[in-house]
Amino acid sequence: MSVALISFIASVSYGLPSACLYVITFFVIIKNRKTFDSSFFEIYLYDGAMNLLTYFTGFFTMRLNKITCEECLMALLYKNLDGLLLQLIGTMGVHMAYVQYSMSTLVSLNRLSVLLNFNFFEPIWKKCIWIVVILIYFIPFLNTNVVFNNQMKITHSEEDDSYSITSPELPITKIYGILIPFMFITTIVCVFCNTISIIFISKMSIHRKTAEFNVLIMMSITCSVQIVGTVITIALQYFSTSPLVFSILGMMLPYSSDGLSLVQPWLLVCFSHSMREEMKSMFGLTTQRPDRQLFHTRSFTN
Repeated sequence: MSVALISFIASVSYGLPSACLYVITFFVIIKNRKTFDSSFFEIYLYDGAMNLLTYFTGFFTMRLNKITCEECLMALLYKNLDGLLLQLIGTMGVHMAYVQYSMSTLVSLNRLSVLLNFNFFEPIWKKCIWIVVILIYFIPFLNTNVVFNNQMKITHSEEDDSYSITSPELPITKIYGILIPFMFITTIVCVFCNTISIIFISKMSIHRKTAEFNVLIMMSITCSVQIVGTVITIALQYFSTSPLVFSILGMMLPYSSDGLSLVQPWLLVCFSHSMREEMKSMFGLTTQRPDRQLFHTRSFTN
């Protein structure tokens, strides 16, 4: 069994359940707005949509293409891919890195601000989230337009009988010269916000402290995955002249990206009692609906 096939099977084995869990949590949140009525859940919906886009784009450009031979049925997808769609898909590989790291930072800022002054910041977040998310998605084009404007093509490799998106004139140094500092800065902001949140939560009442601490655990795990992705990306540039190390890091990077994309629904289900109870009710596993409490508005855990 080839490395590419193992990687493909691994990606499907955790990607498909994660995508399904995303859809289920989306449905639960939208259906039970009164229970999940907070800015955090609105951000979760937007963040989840962006993460699914990132995962499936990466799956198409880094997983499926590696096991698609020239005579395979799926080869038609790559052979017929050109024009604007090809340029967009090729650009998303870099573009969504900006979006994901920005969304992670947004979640950290949201939690910290709401912890500091719920009554003031929560209404602002709920009114302005959609605007912020639109800006997060489109502003990176100021840098990633360099990728979009470079001619891309689908290349078939005779050596391993697979397809890839290539752009020979892509200015890698120019692209990563901005992306890497951005990843580093946003990661530092996340760590800073989480640290301040820890200090603030330590002064809370026991009931709310437990709930908000669960939020922080979720954010910290996501931040840790973000740090791993940042380190690997920086290392890829540093070891670009070492073929073996570069190859190993290149194999690791998609998994760190998948981790950042797919970990959120699992964490939400793990740390949110309300989410678990609503899911049980939806699937008929419990006869009693979870209690509705005002506290749900302030936090996603209980």
